[in-house]
Amino acid sequence: MQPEERFERIERQIEFLASHQAQLTATVERHSEQIGQLSEQVGQLSGRVGDLGEFLLRTARIVEDLARRTEEGFNRVAQAQQRTDERLNILIAVVERYFSNGKKE
Repeated sequence: MQPEERFERIERQIEFLASHQAQLTATVERHSEQIGQLSEQVGQLSGRVGDLGEFLLRTARIVEDLARRTEEGFNRVAQAQQRTDERLNILIAVVERYFSNGKKE
């Protein structure tokens, strides 16, 4: 191989390497931009997840408060029902005595 051929061959290889290096540099730059954008998006999502967590905690507190109030309401209704039953039993006893006129049947 002649020195000129070797020189041309080396020159083509250098051009090939330079072309690939330019492509790699462009690819790295695109990836760097994408990484920057993704980092920003991850930061935004992180903030939203934090907001969602706070919302869920507030909602849980509200549900817990409503459950407590509902239980208290059921307890009041149960107590009122018990008093009503007691009063009805007294009324039934009075009515039975009235109609039986004190007679045992």
